[in-house]
Amino acid sequence: MDTFIKCPNCSDEITEDSDFCPHCGTLFTEAGPVFCDLHPLESGAGVCIICRKLCCEACGAQVRGRYFCSAHRKVKVEQDWAEVFRSTEISDAELVKSVLESTGHKVQVQNFNSIGFIWDGGGDSPISRSNINKPAKVFVPIPEYLKAMEEIVDWKSSETTIDEAESEM
Repeated sequence: MDTFIKCPNCSDEITEDSDFCPHCGTLFTEAGPVFCDLHPLESGAGVCIICRKLCCEACGAQVRGRYFCSAHRKVKVEQDWAEVFRSTEISDAELVKSVLESTGHKVQVQNFNSIGFIWDGGGDSPISRSNINKPAKVFVPIPEYLKAMEEIVDWKSSETTIDEAESEM
């Protein structure tokens, strides 16, 4: 059975034999010398928490205490959840949530409740949601991010194919 310790950088639990923290991407010196996946002559500075690639100082960066490669630097992360979808349209967010759940992903949502009437003429609509900065968001666990994004792209491309086929009829 694995024993757990706290990461010296983020204080999340990790296994005692970890070479890096999966929560923040910190490399541990006990792992020995490691080199960047893109620049094999450069020492690794961290591990991208999204794709698990080793990054050097040139191709990776810490954002709010977590390490990301340049390709995933803009992924929004809250605790151990990564945002895969955001929209002011609740129906679009509900569809994405359903697609991900049907493919076996764990899903967390934010701002799915009605925002009610905020001002005259404003209610639960895209304009009022965007004006109060409360878009609906869909999150998956960080390790599921890449697969979930693949599922969303596949779903959107199949929807486009169906729409094109129906318009030809």
